[in-house]
Amino acid sequence: MKIVSSKPTITRKELESVLDCMIHDELATGSTVKSFEAMLSEITSIKYSLALNSLVSCYILIFKALEIQEEDEIIIPSFFDHAPVSALILTGGKPIIIDTEENSIFPSAAKIKERISEKTKAIVLGDIAGFHIDSEEFKDINIPIIADISHSIGTEYNEKPAGSHFTFAVASFAPSMIITTGNGGAIWTNNSRYFSTMRDLRGNSTDNINFDFTLTDLQAAMGISQILKLKDFIKRRREIALKYYEAIRITTHKPFMPYSETAAYQSFPVIFDAPSDRVEKYWKKNAIEIEKLIARPNHEMLGLKGFDYPNSDRLSKKLYSIPIYPSLSKKEIERITKTLAAFI
Repeated sequence: MKIVSSKPTITRKELESVLDCMIHDELATGSTVKSFEAMLSEITSIKYSLALNSLVSCYILIFKALEIQEEDEIIIPSFFDHAPVSALILTGGKPIIIDTEENSIFPSAAKIKERISEKTKAIVLGDIAGFHIDSEEFKDINIPIIADISHSIGTEYNEKPAGSHFTFAVASFAPSMIITTGNGGAIWTNNSRYFSTMRDLRGNSTDNINFDFTLTDLQAAMGISQILKLKDFIKRRREIALKYYEAIRITTHKPFMPYSETAAYQSFPVIFDAPSDRVEKYWKKNAIEIEKLIARPNHEMLGLKGFDYPNSDRLSKKLYSIPIYPSLSKKEIERITKTLAAFI
């Protein structure tokens, strides 16, 4: 039987929570969404949170709160989710795409600072595959920073919750993320003015013009159940990661990042010591689905030349992720580790 690359961990508890909403006719945005948002603020130690229907919606509301105009610039990594680029193109503004550092999944603070100008209105950063970007390197930047914690929600960096170091935090709740609501996302901020603007634009009222980006109570019920198991989800991902590190140790392949007790392991990134066609053929033969961590970087999405973004371009072609999610069975984990160790 095929092992898929990612799978949400949905249990009877989620089904019961959603069913309870349906029994009580709680289908729109109401008290369950408010309860979910309270829990989101609690786990991040950020005062305000908004649950929305997608990650792109999160970025759109932030750019609206920042009053981004056509000539304004937002710095965005190339090796990153497409959501901020999509949101910026839809709302207006110019994306300034930054390459990663060599042998890293993150851009350096120095490289970002080089691209800051008087037109720069915000910087997008994020924790990738569950590994944390070094937030200390950006402490002296006096420009709003948006931290994407889709891959690291529920973890800590330097004894502070992921996302709490910056002006905004966002997260996706898509099926492949740490927690899921089927789809959806969230924004966090400690700034009351930004929060008020984004809350009004999100919708759930006929009193003002808005985007109607609301999450439903059905989705929020699932999200509450997921948050209650968040610590267990992360613990399980770390346990599986340790088994993969042990298996890959005896091969010529390399985990892209060393083991970290603070990482969430939303993905397990690997550079295989083999051509891509051979890699994909081998795993397909063994009925284990692997995926490129980010198959199409943002510079490519915008039609920019790969030689200007050599590190992101290389990672998009070489960096794979093998299945790592809490619902993997013991037999499936053993099969993946044996397949990994046998790939020579």
